[in-house]
Amino acid sequence: MASTYSTSLGLELIGQGEQSGTWGITTNNNFGTLVEQAITGVQTITMSNATYTMSFYQGASDEARNAVLQLIGTNLAPQNLVAPAVQKVYLISNQTGNTVYVTTGSGANATILNNNYAQVYCDGTNVYNATPNVNNIVGNLSVTGNITSNTLTANTVTATNFVGVTGRIVQTVTATTGTAYTTSSSYTSTGHQATITPTSATSKILVMCSALLEQTNVYASGGTSDIALYRNGNNVVPGSVWQMIGSGSGSLYGSFSFAYLDSPATTSSLTYAIYFKTENSGNVVYNTNGNAGQLILMEIL
Repeated sequence: MASTYSTSLGLELIGQGEQSGTWGITTNNNFGTLVEQAITGVQTITMSNATYTMSFYQGASDEARNAVLQLIGTNLAPQNLVAPAVQKVYLISNQTGNTVYVTTGSGANATILNNNYAQVYCDGTNVYNATPNVNNIVGNLSVTGNITSNTLTANTVTATNFVGVTGRIVQTVTATTGTAYTTSSSYTSTGHQATITPTSATSKILVMCSALLEQTNVYASGGTSDIALYRNGNNVVPGSVWQMIGSGSGSLYGSFSFAYLDSPATTSSLTYAIYFKTENSGNVVYNTNGNAGQLILMEIL
């Protein structure tokens, strides 16, 4: 009875009573070469902008039997890599410059993008991706458990929502001015303002401000200065967020600072402005004596 060959790996199956005195040569070739190639073999295949059909032999070394396929070359367009129509698993690196379709010539194809690694398997007719193209994930990525990495490198990471991650600062806007502004008994804009556009309607805007005030012409009866926060022309507190109250004669000076957490519930542009007034005689000077006021907006998601 003559030798036959296994379907997937092409191993020589010695017929009963055959190869007396030489069967060890065949066995060593089967296990020392062919099986080892199927388990640990690394094969480099150079593609030249055309379909490439892997060699597949019975009882001898070939390309298709290897466990790992390193695809190199120059593909100017997507090309096919044709594998034998037998059951087999491959780990493939595509460095050809274009997409490679792994196929048997019929059935489903496995797509491997350029600069990607993938594990594919053939069921004898179809070739399937056993792992995603990890360098290019299109659609939704769902991860269960913890992600631990010493280094995470990306050109751009864009997301409208990270489930389970809250209280993070998405963006910051800062406006600094040293211009002095003067007002009297009605709320007037100081001219100190900043604009921010929230990325989510559920975001909160933390508004922080600091500056120096001067209440002029204060007499024994005293004087009061009010600071208010306006959003898009409307008082959002409502009322004042800070008051300077004092008495004496001449001018009254005071530095102020406040923080207010706003919930605008919008993704439209928002302009936050500082308004001020005096409730008594005289005027109020914002940023008196050339001191610079600072206004900071933080979007918190």
